[in-house]
Amino acid sequence: MILSGAVMASLVAMPVELMIQTGVGGVSSLMFGGMLAVLGLVTWFTPNQHVITGSLAGFLGLGALILSNLGGLVVGTLLALAGGGLAFSWRPVARPPRRRGRGRRRREEEGAEAPPDPRAGD
Repeated sequence: MILSGAVMASLVAMPVELMIQTGVGGVSSLMFGGMLAVLGLVTWFTPNQHVITGSLAGFLGLGALILSNLGGLVVGTLLALAGGGLAFSWRPVARPPRRRGRGRRRREEEGAEAPPDPRAGD
């Protein structure tokens, strides 16, 4: 999504006065590109929002196809649709739990006496 925003925004790299004179195509390319880049960053830093950001990126990619110079010459739209689809279907994986008992092994290896095991009396 960040790459699609960069593609769309880079195609209209011109002075602001000229961009305003070009009309809807120039301004909307910059706005769609900025919004897609922000959605990509939001997906990256808050992965729990992947459904919302992925679907919004898909809608913005389709809107950019109509409003902003064929969506970055179709490359930006295709990248936005692919990135939005991947973000929508992505399932963030939680970190595996830390293993308990590492400290006991280290103490035994260092020669320190390990505390008695409460289950040993059974």
